[in-house]
Parts: sequence; C-alpha cells; structure tokens
Amino acid sequence: MADLPGTWIEGLRLRRAGFDLADPDLCFRPLHGEGKNLRCDRFGPVCWFYRYASGEPSDSEVAQFSAFSQAAGARHWHSHGMNNRGSDPHTRRHVTSPGAPDTWRARENGLHFELRASSGQSPGLFLDQRDNRAWVRRHAQGARILNLFAYTGGFGIAALAGGASQVLQVDVSRPYLDWARTNAALNGIDDDCVEYSAVDARLLVDGCHRRGRHFDGIICDPPSFGRGRGHSSRLFRIERDLGDLLSSCLRLVAPGGWVLVSSNYEGWNQAHFEGTIKRLGADIETAPGAGDDFRVVGPSPMLKSCILRL
Repeated sequence: MADLPGTWIEGLRLRRAGFDLADPDLCFRPLHGEGKNLRCDRFGPVCWFYRYASGEPSDSEVAQFSAFSQAAGARHWHSHGMNNRGSDPHTRRHVTSPGAPDTWRARENGLHFELRASSGQSPGLFLDQRDNRAWVRRHAQGARILNLFAYTGGFGIAALAGGASQVLQVDVSRPYLDWARTNAALNGIDDDCVEYSAVDARLLVDGCHRRGRHFDGIICDPPSFGRGRGHSSRLFRIERDLGDLLSSCLRLVAPGGWVLVSSNYEGWNQAHFEGTIKRLGADIETAPGAGDDFRVVGPSPMLKSCILRL
C-alpha cells in the first residue's frame, strides 16, 4: 500500500468522530484542505477525487488514490481533472480504479441518490449543501417549496422527505430533471407531489408572479455564470443579477416563509455575499452551510449561504 501524507491520515482520524466510515452508503468529504491541489468526496462505495493540477496523474498519485480510498471506506475511485481543459486538451482528465462503476448509488441523511461518472466535474450531488438540505427537510412540513436551479433534485427530495405538500423542481436542463425524477423514485416519492419545469429560473419566477402563485419556502442556489435555454433567456452573472432574482423570489414568499440562498462564487466571502443581499430589506439568518468535514483544516469552504425572511 502506498504511503499517505500524514495530513491525509490525520484528517481521516478527525472525521471518524462524526462519520461511520464502515457505512457502505456513506457520503462525506474525507479530504478538503489536507491535499495540495486535491479534494475528495466519498459517495458510498466510490471516492471521487477533484484534481486541480495539469497533466495526467503519476503512478504514485494513482497509488495514493487507491490507498486513501480504502482507508476512507470505499472500494473504488474516480479522479477528475479540474484544470483548464483549454490549456491541455489532450490530457486524459478522468482516471479510475479498475472496475469502478459508471453509475452507482449512495445515501445522504437517509435519502438515496444515483451518482454518474459521466456527468462532468461532479457525479451528481454537492456535499457542501448536505447540512442545508437537512435544514430544508426540518422546515418543510406541509410547505409549498420552489427549488430553483434544482440540478438533480436534492433539495426538493429533502423537502418532500420532510413532509412538503408540493415541490416544484426547476432547472434549465431536461436531463438533470430526468435525473431528479430517478432520485425521487429511489426514495419512493409520490409523483403527485412533484412538478418539474425545464425553464430559465427567472422566467419561471416571472410566470409565478403573473399567475399569483406563492410558496412557503424557496431554494435559490444559482451558478456564478450561466445562460438559460431559449431565445428569451439572457446571460446570468451572479455578481450582477443575484439581487434582482432574490427580490423577485421574495415577492413569491407567503407570510412566514423563507428563502434559502447560497453561492460558490469565488469573488465573494460570506460578508460580501450577505452585503449584496442586505439591501433587499429581508431579515437575514445564518444557514448551516458546509459541514464539519469541510472545516477540519485548510481553507474555509467556498459555499456561502443564508436564510431570508420577510
């Protein structure tokens, strides 16, 4: 077995206090700031390495991936290159252990999710939002929930598990919404409680205004940069457009309701993020944010989040 850096071993030791590494379906982050140019999430039987370095992994790196995955309780691993693909377009960006699955399942807070190696930089679940999803679940009983930028539906599924009466999953990508349907089925969710809408989030919000539709809770986790689908959609830049989007969302919130907003935009820290939101006039509450496994050592989590109430 390859020798592992002492910081990796110590990071795992500290995380054992909060996570049962023997759980075959466990989701957590075993490596955050301990590895140079490297992060790792474990999704059940698979460790997923985010490699921020050019070139292909060396033989010694591959040996470390295998040894660390075993130490973290996983049987397989994938390594995905996060470097600028324009600078080395011929480099093999994705490397796996022998026999690593392309599709598999894992569990977060008792909920089941399908993971896919072919989906890009993430296999389908952002673990820094785990505690925020748990918050939504605790505050969803009987609520009407709007999940904007739904991706594979994690927040909406958490809301339904918490007793939400209705969830609207919104994402511009139909394939992601189909994936959200798969995740809903894995959790035995009744289709009658869920709507899916493949439309630009801003257009959807505008449509809800016109129809007089309101929600008890809204999740807004927009990309830092993106373009909607269709000729009527315009470029979204979070530093320019987040305030207007949230202002529109707040107009949809029923009395006593809330908006959970989050961002991984690298140009903001938590204070700047909240400063952008304060002018909206809503009360700002602290959201759980990224879990302790993202805070063991190294840089602070990139995730910024808060809860807005009128």
